[in-house]
Amino acid sequence: MNWMRRVGTVAVTGMVVLGAIGWVPVRALAQTPIPELVARLEASGGKERPAGGEISVKGVVGARHVLPDGKVLVLVLNPGETALKVWAEGAAATELAPRHEVTLSGSPSAGPVGAGLALKAGSVSVLATNKPFGASEGRDAAWMKDASSLAGRYVQLTNVTFVEAKLGDDGLARVKAADGAEAVLRVSKSAAGRAAPVGAVDVFGFPVRVGDGWQLVAARVLQADRRDLVALATKHTCITCHNPEMKLVGPAYRDVAARYRDDAEAAGKLMSQMRTGGSGKWGAIPMLPFEGKVSPEDMKRLADWILGYRWDAILAE
Repeated sequence: MNWMRRVGTVAVTGMVVLGAIGWVPVRALAQTPIPELVARLEASGGKERPAGGEISVKGVVGARHVLPDGKVLVLVLNPGETALKVWAEGAAATELAPRHEVTLSGSPSAGPVGAGLALKAGSVSVLATNKPFGASEGRDAAWMKDASSLAGRYVQLTNVTFVEAKLGDDGLARVKAADGAEAVLRVSKSAAGRAAPVGAVDVFGFPVRVGDGWQLVAARVLQADRRDLVALATKHTCITCHNPEMKLVGPAYRDVAARYRDDAEAAGKLMSQMRTGGSGKWGAIPMLPFEGKVSPEDMKRLADWILGYRWDAILAE
């Protein structure tokens, strides 16, 4: 228990403070375990009202989507656990970026994809960035017909392709497996009108029940053959200075892709950088030229792979 008493204009915080009127208790909001909270909210349809009014949780942001109506859906979890749905609006959600470890407070609320918390404005504290939130569990598209066994968990739909060439403005997209089985993705409003990823991909996200069906709140989309591409990048020493997820000597591929996510000429620009090398775009440390050392075909494969990480940024907008 925290105790605080304001003496004059100075706030003194500690175990206890003795003031003119005696001991004054101030109780901090206890953090509720997310799986326990999710179970209670789902059982009550988001109508449960805790004794203290507000609920405080700590976790890592796994996905952040702007819905077609402008509201923001955020999935918060701790590694290996079920994700909590958090509803926010406008500026209140700006600090809830994927991979941010946060504490937040809110009140029980029902939303378009199930029960969660309505975020209290000003309650978000960012504790760390680029935090992992556990390994994904691989599943095929047919499994999404009934995803109840892993509802709200971090999963991966393996080796699927997008059905439509462009993403619509309804916040939904369809993917299909080689056997024809289809699954519905929920994507961020910012993805509307964009060309869908081409070829076989793995889609990572969180299954949620919507009406009588299931949808995957997409967190990221990666090429299905990315292990081969990592081997290619290792062969050409790219991995010596770059990592897909975090900055090393050079920028993380996620950051490169985010910068170029709206640039139709991005692949050509990356290939030009590979050919000539140089410095200045990401700092003073120069990149060595690949001209004559890496084939144009391999440069194109590497550029497409790097730019595939742009979906991390697009889906989080």
